[in-house]
Amino acid sequence: MKVAGHPRRRPTTAVWALVVAAATALLAWVRIGSPARGVAWAEDSGRFLTDRLALGPVRSLWHPYDGYLHVLPRLVVDAAVALGRIDLYALSVSAMSCAVLGGVCGVVFVLSRGVVRAWPLRVLLAAVPALVPLAPVEIAGNAANLHWYLLFAAPWLFAHRPRNWWSSACTTAAVAVVTTSEIQAAVFLPLLLLGPRNRRVLPVAAAAVLGVAAQVTVTLTHPRSATHQGGITSFRDMTAGFLAQVVGGSWDADVRVVGAAVSAHGWWVVAVPGLLLLAAVVTAGVLADRRTRWMILASAVGAGVVWYAALVVNRTTGTTWSAFTAAAWASSAPLRYAAAASMFLTAAVVLAADVFLARVRWPWRAAGGVLLVASVVAFVAGPGAVPRREDGPQWSAEVEQRAPYCAAHPHDSVRIGAMPRIAGWDATVPCAMVEQAVGRSGR
Repeated sequence: MKVAGHPRRRPTTAVWALVVAAATALLAWVRIGSPARGVAWAEDSGRFLTDRLALGPVRSLWHPYDGYLHVLPRLVVDAAVALGRIDLYALSVSAMSCAVLGGVCGVVFVLSRGVVRAWPLRVLLAAVPALVPLAPVEIAGNAANLHWYLLFAAPWLFAHRPRNWWSSACTTAAVAVVTTSEIQAAVFLPLLLLGPRNRRVLPVAAAAVLGVAAQVTVTLTHPRSATHQGGITSFRDMTAGFLAQVVGGSWDADVRVVGAAVSAHGWWVVAVPGLLLLAAVVTAGVLADRRTRWMILASAVGAGVVWYAALVVNRTTGTTWSAFTAAAWASSAPLRYAAAASMFLTAAVVLAADVFLARVRWPWRAAGGVLLVASVVAFVAGPGAVPRREDGPQWSAEVEQRAPYCAAHPHDSVRIGAMPRIAGWDATVPCAMVEQAVGRSGR
């Protein structure tokens, strides 16, 4: 006998987006590990925190650093300072950075609704930033590298066509944050022209153009410092590095293992998979509908731009990969650009898998299944990433050690250690903040 009543309501897209965001944020937090979560990384201490303490929350927000604006990382640092517990600063930044990563995953889940047909693949695509093997090495869980995750969301935000003014306002705000935090988002500006035109896109386009214009202005008026002294890497070496660090690193985060395989068996061990992935992505782009084709292209271009442009601009030393010996491979380490490029490469593969699985004929579906299985296996079998800051000084312990000195010298400042252990990354913190934190903790 049926009981009359209201039909059961299914969870909305927003609810599922929150679930995806929370799950990926938690996953990123777990993958970073306990020691690394409590260690401050690079700009988080030596630049963003220093600027915040010297300039205040407003002036520091728009303060150029190394030729760019970094609005969202500075907002995260400002929020961590506003908590009033400088002893928990590193932990707070790690937590909020993981939350931002989760937010990006939730946004991609929502905005990929009209592109990815199969919902499991949509979840997988959205979770890519939290799943790629290389992420915990350097870019996950710190404000200094949040811009890579914002860049991952950029093409989806630019290609989105808001259906109402509320959606337009939210997209505009997100685009403003992305473009004022990551200059490379300019690469995806052509996606603003994708799809039907409507008035609700105008604020989004205006925010994108103004944000990129602000970045370009800062780059011209406050050029990057001359700290990058290496020579420009040859195209051959950059391509070899892409195969080893991006293609190989998407399977195994320990690039020394990838290098050992290259040294023992030759470049074919990464070149063949790279060519197969390229063929799959290109084929999927041909078979896909117009919008999906553009998103596949954006993901593939994103992988290349992140890698090649970063090496050219930063003039990274030790990048003669094509001439690496076994000893050179054994001492090599993954670059943060590889993790960012890996996100885009993996996204392109997931999109290609969805295109193939939607075809009627079984050979296409088989190809899609192979891509899907390969992606999942890489996520499960290749997470051997060791965070570079894992062995660094614990921020809270450093603050506690300085507390007796601050009690005796309340108007002085103390230096708090961070990673990497090179000049410029430690922070100078007023003793008043140390005393406030000790008082609040009850010690």
